Amino acid sequence: MSKILTILCLLAAQALAQPQVEGPMPQLGIADPPASVGAIAHRLTQNPGGPILSWLERGAKGIELRWVRLGEDGWGEPGVVTEQDRMMANWADVPAVLEGGDGALYAHWLSPSENSLEWYDIHVLRSADNGQTWTELGVLNDDGIEAEHGFVSYVPVEHGVRAYWLDGRATREEVAPDVNGPMSLRTALIGESIEPSELVDDRVCDCCTTSAAMTDAGPMVVYRDRTESEVRDIWIAGGGAEGTRRLHEDGWAIAGCPVNGPVIDANGSTVVVAWYTVAENKAMVLAAFSTDSGKTFTPPVIIDQPQGASVPLGRGDVVLDGDEAVVSWLANKRLKGTLKLQRISVAGLIGTAVSVSPMDSGRLSGFAHMEVFNGRAVIVWRDPEVKVLRAAAIPLGSIGKSQDGVQH
Repeated sequence: MSKILTILCLLAAQALAQPQVEGPMPQLGIADPPASVGAIAHRLTQNPGGPILSWLERGAKGIELRWVRLGEDGWGEPGVVTEQDRMMANWADVPAVLEGGDGALYAHWLSPSENSLEWYDIHVLRSADNGQTWTELGVLNDDGIEAEHGFVSYVPVEHGVRAYWLDGRATREEVAPDVNGPMSLRTALIGESIEPSELVDDRVCDCCTTSAAMTDAGPMVVYRDRTESEVRDIWIAGGGAEGTRRLHEDGWAIAGCPVNGPVIDANGSTVVVAWYTVAENKAMVLAAFSTDSGKTFTPPVIIDQPQGASVPLGRGDVVLDGDEAVVSWLANKRLKGTLKLQRISVAGLIGTAVSVSPMDSGRLSGFAHMEVFNGRAVIVWRDPEVKVLRAAAIPLGSIGKSQDGVQH
């Protein structure tokens, strides 16, 4: 989280004097999102009424957090959640808009400290009228300490949403100001108000994305842990088992945050998690299934690994398609990135990889986000060359069936 792109000036510079893009990219099956040139910090969330895309762009008076829902006829009319003089986002830590279990919409944005752009708070808003008006609920992190707080993931629950986030309060404890403590993972329920937070894990990776999903045994969150010996494997909490536990012992030891967290999707007792690792100096994208709400997982399947000049970079997402899953990730070959999809079954069968589009492998492209809508995998990413958001809608049936592939 230390490599922050502040958008106080960035959005203004990008939104001025940029050429307009003439329509959507060909053969992608969906129009590009209705975001202005210069838009950044996009995020796609799954919701009962259709996927919601959010992003940041320059407004008339400041920086706007905008949102739009995808419907039967394409993207709807975008709305504004909030406009602020100062907001923060980096290439991986971005705002979100989603629908809670109570039917209300929830959103968050990141507010930088006056004293350091590396310290920021998570501001939460709620709308009970489908985004017509928004009420500020307050700050999600309830510590009152100037520190890093972000990488929020959500699960809709009966009376709102449950949020998980990386919390830096222990890194700047006032009782021990000279001690650089670990980042932690915390959670809180949000409805008409924000309930007090609870600790999930007291030592986690500093700036890897978190991801959460609802199983039939309750919410489950996946994240990158951090041991005292700097092993940063994927851990899980919630679902069908108590406490925190390692998903798989990769053994990736790295003395710095890789900014490449895990992703999860769930349907009933079926759970799938995909993640990136460079254990033993070998870059791989892995995925594993659970059929008991996360109590146990299958051995991981290799989705991608170095092949000739092609090397996976991670930045993945995953969605369930019945009893199978589709994984997205970014691969790099001779400094050229490609956004890819691949199907995987619970039995460990994989299909033929599908190349969706070229995607810049630098940080300004951000992370691609994927959700399922009307039998299609909808994916949104950023094209930094022309500074616009791109979208694709790939029919799930066209993504190589796992029985056509090989078993690993």
